Amino acid sequence: MRRALLVPLAVSTLLTAGAVAPAQAAPQALGDVHLITSHAQTLDHTIRHADGTWQPWGTLTIKSVGPQPVAVASAVINGAEHVIYYGPEKHHPPVVYAYHHLVRDTAGNWTDGSLPDAMPGTPSSTDRQAAANLNGHLALVRQQGDVLALSIQQSDDSWSAWETVPTSGPIGSFSATANGGVLRVVTTNFDGSLVTDHDRAADGAWSQDSTSFYSTATPRVAVAQVGADLHIVAATSFDAPYAVWHTIRHANGSWDVFGAVEAEAGNITAVQQIAVTSSRGALQLVASTTDGGLYHTIRAANGTWQRFGDVKGAAGATSVGDISLAGE
Repeated sequence: MRRALLVPLAVSTLLTAGAVAPAQAAPQALGDVHLITSHAQTLDHTIRHADGTWQPWGTLTIKSVGPQPVAVASAVINGAEHVIYYGPEKHHPPVVYAYHHLVRDTAGNWTDGSLPDAMPGTPSSTDRQAAANLNGHLALVRQQGDVLALSIQQSDDSWSAWETVPTSGPIGSFSATANGGVLRVVTTNFDGSLVTDHDRAADGAWSQDSTSFYSTATPRVAVAQVGADLHIVAATSFDAPYAVWHTIRHANGSWDVFGAVEAEAGNITAVQQIAVTSSRGALQLVASTTDGGLYHTIRAANGTWQRFGDVKGAAGATSVGDISLAGE
């Protein structure tokens, strides 16, 4: 376990607070990325196209009821977007929670997708989930209390039996991605001071965990595999209010020091949620803020960050809840 220092990425490029550029065009060849944000009874969806333009928001009516928030996770597999959302189906006591799976095909049509036959335990308001493209299959990781469970969708739309992710201790936050057939689940501990990578090989064997010590609380974590490297973005309380930091676990197992994304991409107001995805060798990041803002940036293959762009300014107004970003 090594201590991960917190260092600015490029302090000389720091924007003044609140100074955010318009949503920008892509600096390199990128693919489309899909952004979902949840409300009590709807999901809003937009696409950032490869040319940097944003599609106007579309709204999906979902099988959840307010006022409780809906948790959402997504992955793009062979051009199809898979969205797993979770929330209450009945808010009068006793409240009933359930998962749902939506699939958007390459023509833009939405249909219901399959789910594992038996979800472990009793769903509650604190459950969360993560989704990943595991070598062309949808991998679903579910949190219930301090237990993470994994199920993988098969080619015939059936799902594998649930298996437990071998974590230890209380879980503060988690996220999942994949490197081909290797699933990578990243967790933080209860106070966010430890960031741990749990890797599952294609044969189902879990490797020895690798942990980096983080010098401040990390209440949110989001991960993406970019090339051979695992990129980890954290929303932390190192700077009050929450700010965005980034590190890499390289293919050789080493960890970079955490760097301040906003030092290069520009300051945004208090961060609430973060979501990341990989698109053709570049990391794309969306952050929501406590005042309802929604901002996007790209980390190019050479390590430089674009300035944060205003997603709502480009795609239109929306209410911002839980967010998920997915691309190929």
